[in-house]
Amino acid sequence: MKMQASRCGLALAALPALALACSPPPSAPAPAAPAAPAAPPSAAAPEAPILAAARAAAGGDAWDRVEVIESTGTIALGGLTGTLTSIEDVAHGRGRVALHLGPIDSLEGFDATGGWDRAPGGEVTRRDAPEAIARSRTRAWMVRRGYMHPGGARYRDLGARDDHGQRLRGLEATPDGGAPTELWFDDAGHLARTSQQVSLFTVVTEYSDWRGVGGVQLPFRAVIDRGDPRARATVTMTDIQLRPALPDAAFAPPETDADRLRFTGGAQSSEFGFELINNHILVQASVNGQPARLLVDTGGANLVTSAAAARLGLSARGEIPVTGVGKHDTSAGFAHGKTLQIGDVALADPVFLVADLGALADVEGEDLDGLVGYELFSRVAVRVDYPRRRLTLTAPSAFAPPAGATAVPFDIANHVPVVRGSIDGIAGRFWVDTGSRLSLSMMARFTRDHDLIGTYHPRFETVTGWGVGGPSRSRPVRFHEVAIGGATVREAVGDLLGTDTTGALSDPDAAGNLGGGILRRFVVTFDYAHRTMYLEPAAGGDARELYDRSGLFLIRADGGHALRVAGVTPGSPAERAGVRADDRIVAIDGAAIDSRRLWQWRAHLREQAPGTRVVLRTQRGGAAARDVAIALTELVP
Repeated sequence: MKMQASRCGLALAALPALALACSPPPSAPAPAAPAAPAAPPSAAAPEAPILAAARAAAGGDAWDRVEVIESTGTIALGGLTGTLTSIEDVAHGRGRVALHLGPIDSLEGFDATGGWDRAPGGEVTRRDAPEAIARSRTRAWMVRRGYMHPGGARYRDLGARDDHGQRLRGLEATPDGGAPTELWFDDAGHLARTSQQVSLFTVVTEYSDWRGVGGVQLPFRAVIDRGDPRARATVTMTDIQLRPALPDAAFAPPETDADRLRFTGGAQSSEFGFELINNHILVQASVNGQPARLLVDTGGANLVTSAAAARLGLSARGEIPVTGVGKHDTSAGFAHGKTLQIGDVALADPVFLVADLGALADVEGEDLDGLVGYELFSRVAVRVDYPRRRLTLTAPSAFAPPAGATAVPFDIANHVPVVRGSIDGIAGRFWVDTGSRLSLSMMARFTRDHDLIGTYHPRFETVTGWGVGGPSRSRPVRFHEVAIGGATVREAVGDLLGTDTTGALSDPDAAGNLGGGILRRFVVTFDYAHRTMYLEPAAGGDARELYDRSGLFLIRADGGHALRVAGVTPGSPAERAGVRADDRIVAIDGAAIDSRRLWQWRAHLREQAPGTRVVLRTQRGGAAARDVAIALTELVP
């Protein structure tokens, strides 16, 4: 279940310009270069006059004496207010930012080789995905004020424009090995605005209230905006000081606070059962000593629904946007719990997102209290035995790689493991998402860039998934060979996302989202400490994957006494029989809907042989129920 929250509060990566300490946003890592000798850009370069004016406005040669900038201030975001402290090492291009915002505390650091963050739950993560390294390189370049020095970046003139009565001149700068960022300067030469693409979002930062500090000019106010008022952060610096050089230790990441997690039985490993429903891993857990049914999601945040939060005594504060699959987003607040326990693993003082997941329970046909994900995976090794429906959690100190398993290295992007693989020989990087019931969803940009529509010639577009943002539509196709590291899956059903896709699955930095439909073919072990996933083939894991043969996307209705048709596939048996979206189905083959669970009805319509006659008793509006016969057919051969 791919979800992305505003990274402020979960980590600081989406606050890309806190008084330039967190300026914008992969490429091979390399050590940060020392600041270039102070000199105006070459007069032959078209950007030279703009950058020379920027250097003069910022203090000119006074920057040669600046080593470290320490800033303290306040931040307002999502209905919360708090404080922050940032340290910029101008000489070496690195930084560290600490944030205290209402119920959450976060910490992050970066240099030209990458970055790290400590999330509100206390887990520390290296940001080592290629796109994260590229953004860190650009941030390091901004801290060094690379635009004041010749070389080190490519520029493109963006021309002039008027903005709120202010005339701005723009340049797009791409530092060596970094990600592009737009720099907009006002008539005085001050940097008034930056704009960069960070994952799904264009993040615009506006700087103002420039003041002199030790002979250089610095902004005391920054507004960071990604286009949603709930995610707009206003930073006001109350004090900025120039400091002498600091040791490397001042920028080093801390250790994860391991004392918050313990094994209650005294052992270093805990094994217990789970339900596998719609390819999702559902576990019985407890929050604050009360039972909670949670979905295990590799990259998800700890999350509880609004209804579960009320029952569990959790009180949320703040409001940030959460983006998932589908066209719409939702809002989430933050809440502190006392305990979260799964099996014999207990976590003290967990931080939860609290959000309304909309129709998700009816889409799954199962009642859920929330998710558990990245914090668990980052603190223990997690073994998912799909065939036996057993989950094993092991302390890192006691973990040993499974013998004979295929080791697949991964990096982490937005707290999601990302592996390298291919579909029918087309290479890409894939999110590993236990929260997705599908097998492999190819991202919109990758689909377009590699002309997958022209390669696979999908027969139709239809509703194939659902998330916090509502239904998602894609084009199902068959992949003959999916390679994941050294492991191979044959005859998997994937789906191609269109160019109009929005939400998490429009992310430009990944090729696709690899979900439970493929993972369930293995016993899968995640060792986040060593960035390795282990795959052991499961019995029957080489079976040809089947796709729905009715043309119906069904969700639970009337408390489980009926099913609602949420989507009808064009040209399918259901469409030819006259079934429409929003029809209700009250019986199938003479059996009442509440005699089976939704996942079982989906299997009934997927696994029976082509040509099988199925009778649906349908209702439309206030009309009387009628029987509709369909003949199942192979929709994705």
